[in-house]
Amino acid sequence: MPRLTRAEQRAMTRQRLVEAAGRVFSRVGFEAAPIDVIAEEAGFSRGAFYSNFDSKDELFVELLGRHLDAEIDTLSRALDRVKTADDLAPAIEHRYRVLGDDSSWCLLTTEFQLYAMRGGSKSAQFSQMYKRYRQRLGELVARHFDRLGITSDLSPYEFGVSQIALSHGLALQRAANDSLAPSLPARALAVFVRGALGGR
Repeated sequence: MPRLTRAEQRAMTRQRLVEAAGRVFSRVGFEAAPIDVIAEEAGFSRGAFYSNFDSKDELFVELLGRHLDAEIDTLSRALDRVKTADDLAPAIEHRYRVLGDDSSWCLLTTEFQLYAMRGGSKSAQFSQMYKRYRQRLGELVARHFDRLGITSDLSPYEFGVSQIALSHGLALQRAANDSLAPSLPARALAVFVRGALGGR
């Protein structure tokens, strides 16, 4: 087996640190996650962390960027399978049922958004990244609205932003109230989609 180049080794180290950070952040949140624990979880030293990232903020932004890219890709594949306008709400409901109990990403992005808005070092980068995510989501929705012949009182951009707001808000409510059913986000989003599409 050929030896890895220095660039390949660095890329592998960064990947392991990002994956470890995702696990640690999911357990304890962003602000409570110590760099030492992230490095140890990845099998590296604190020095290895700082050889790859300037700060925990920089690591989180990279992790978030990868997550948002994956979200767009996953949603795009799900929407590609929708054949008619009437199938959209059931498809959205199915997608959020598959996500199930894992609300950690909604909680993490909400936590980091508040942190960034209150002066976090990566606030501008976070704002631009999330702005681009919303734009990409709006473009994706617009493409499928056109393909399916859907009209709505909400623009595709507003539709996408509302979906984000509902899913994140419901995740916060479920985190604060464990009596709420795990299926609530999926069912509520399906109701929203039907309403936004004129009751389909």
